[in-house]
Amino acid sequence: MSLFYVESNDESAMELYQKRTVYRGRASVRGLPNFVDFNLGEKYFYGRVDRRFIPITYGGGVPLKGLDSAFSKTSGLKAAIFVAKAFEDLARQFNKCALTGKIDPNDPFLSNLVAYKAHTDPGKLYYQHMQSHFTAVAAAIVEKNIVIRNFDDFIKELMILLEKSAHLIPFTQTAYMKSKFCTMLANALTIEIADLDAANDHEKMSQFIESRNWDFYINACNSYGFMVDRAIPWRLVADIASAPMLKYATEYGVGSTNLILAKMYIDTHKLYYPKFKFWLLQLYNKVKLPRYMVTEECNNKTISKIVQPETYTADSLRAQYPESYFLELYCKIRFLEEESKFEEHKKNILIDDTIELYQSRNLNRALQKIETIINKPFDYRGSLGYNILQRKARREAEEP
Repeated sequence: MSLFYVESNDESAMELYQKRTVYRGRASVRGLPNFVDFNLGEKYFYGRVDRRFIPITYGGGVPLKGLDSAFSKTSGLKAAIFVAKAFEDLARQFNKCALTGKIDPNDPFLSNLVAYKAHTDPGKLYYQHMQSHFTAVAAAIVEKNIVIRNFDDFIKELMILLEKSAHLIPFTQTAYMKSKFCTMLANALTIEIADLDAANDHEKMSQFIESRNWDFYINACNSYGFMVDRAIPWRLVADIASAPMLKYATEYGVGSTNLILAKMYIDTHKLYYPKFKFWLLQLYNKVKLPRYMVTEECNNKTISKIVQPETYTADSLRAQYPESYFLELYCKIRFLEEESKFEEHKKNILIDDTIELYQSRNLNRALQKIETIINKPFDYRGSLGYNILQRKARREAEEP
């Protein structure tokens, strides 16, 4: 076991805290400004929210490109085309410098850059997340011996469960995209050049930060428009505000940060909400029993009979429940998922306003409005504003 650095999360809580603190302290002095702590403030959401902090998803407006096999550990690794081009040029520069002796050619990771991981389809990630989430929800309902007779019963029980869990485990894809459950690899801007354990600080130091090639690595990444994740130093993230990366992006018609955000991504709620009913129906079918038994009084006798729960198709569900019903339900779940200081009556007013906007204008306008309100970041835990207020409060508490 390393004396100074974490090697696994199996160590005691005190050891984890003390050793993580040592790593953060030593890592913070070994890099340029592009050696970034993505767990700090709004950087946590990088590539997964827009400037309004509304969750976004890669939408294909800027194509993905497969990484050259010379710089890829496995086939099929992709990133946004300008990111892939920048990475390949960066890797060529490493090869050249290794051949000419400018860097140590024997470093296992920092002599010849090879991608181990790259863009991961966020839709597939969310599907995997929801399958495990569905299993947990179904188990909770079965454990409580709840009989689901119809869709109304299902929604009632689902909301009871989500009131306890939604702020911890996202239900909607909108919330999932900005949660800890969604990897940065889903943003099409990220490439990893090792397959090491992200919990192992000892390897981060020995294999990367203490490498003879470390300074060259950090400087070269900066020159090609990449940030390096301080918590995972083999993770390269395209800096879409940097001049070098924007030079590559310009070749593909997105020469500014705003253009990249506008063309490359789509608001997640626009992708997700049309499938919202499908996910609910799928979960309903998972939790309802094939049949259940009820007892009735008939001619002074108690009789039992077997009843089947209501069955729905997508069309029959839409016919039985208006769009305003699902919009209201979506809003309620989103409020449960996000940290919010809105009082209950204020939430109800905002939901009513959203439904009214849908009825008077259109669904997209209504969803955009409520997501703008819900995702206001300033005082959320972990946001820059929250951290500033916390530090101010601590200073005031320490003053005599």
